Amino acid sequence: MPAFAAVLTDTEIMAIIDYIKSTWPERERDYQETLNGTSGE
Repeated sequence: MPAFAAVLTDTEIMAIIDYIKSTWPERERDYQETLNGTSGE
C-alpha cells in the first residue's frame, strides 16, 4: 500500500488486512488459504 507509506507502518497495514480477513466467512478464508498456500498468518 504505497499510498499509506507515510501514514501506516507495515505492521499496521497487516493488522488492517488481518481484520478484514477475519470478517470473511470460514469458506472464503479456507479458499484463500488454499490459493495463497498460507496457514492463517
